Amino acid sequence: MTFHQENWQLHGSKVYNIGGDLRLTEQSSPQEFAAVLQELRARLAALETLPEADRRDIDEDLAAADSDADGDETDTAQGDVVAGRLSRIANRLRALGGTATAAVELGAAVDTLAQFAGQHL
Repeated sequence: MTFHQENWQLHGSKVYNIGGDLRLTEQSSPQEFAAVLQELRARLAALETLPEADRRDIDEDLAAADSDADGDETDTAQGDVVAGRLSRIANRLRALGGTATAAVELGAAVDTLAQFAGQHL
């Protein structure tokens, strides 16, 4: 289920609906971010309609985003790096969407995660 979450507030906090039951708020920890990223990697692995080489490359990029975001303190430059990487991954998934609708949906999820990273990492 998808819904428009812009300006949606939960106890004074923005909620980022990554996809399905994956959500982050402004108060989400780096560990919660990493858990969402791991779930997206699992969803990517399940996309059997994507060519194996594409799936592997995108998974490596997602893994690199996780290592880029492993700091404990908020660092705007670090968040920008992670957000940029995730945006590129999202665009690549959307480009592959002709082969799998699920890739487009995953691309949208990764893009929302990029928005969170750009604002809160």
